[in-house]
Amino acid sequence: MSYITNLYTDPSCLKQYPTWNSSSTATTTITQSGTNWTYAHTGGGSWAIMPKDRMELMKPGYVVVIAYTATDEPIVSVENSTAIASGTTPSGVTWQAAKINKDDGHSIYCLHDGSMTLKAMAVYEADEWPTVQQLLPPISMVQRRNDAPAVIGGERR
Repeated sequence: MSYITNLYTDPSCLKQYPTWNSSSTATTTITQSGTNWTYAHTGGGSWAIMPKDRMELMKPGYVVVIAYTATDEPIVSVENSTAIASGTTPSGVTWQAAKINKDDGHSIYCLHDGSMTLKAMAVYEADEWPTVQQLLPPISMVQRRNDAPAVIGGERR
């Protein structure tokens, strides 16, 4: 059995994180939504949620997995990364896995107006990706990205 360690210290995203806006006329409001926080952006442009300890934890080669719900469908990504897999759970939570490309930024970057409730976040060392991948929702729920490997019936393809 392989063991993996989530390096992120707030995996359920219970803490409120600071935000950034690309436009001085845009606003991002933060409200508590149950045990999580909802970030709502209006005014156009791009915006970002900046998780705690992101610069120290999100190193090149590491894999970041985020889970969230959104309204008005802002385009969401992990800054300075390459998306390697994504999908939606049966309960409607969207998840993304991304590999960090370089030491810079590492926010949860959003484009367009909308709101997002961050549900979970994990950071794993690069060599743990095969094990992490087996824990993600089944392939029928996954939107494959480029040449990202997938797990089908417990077997890597």
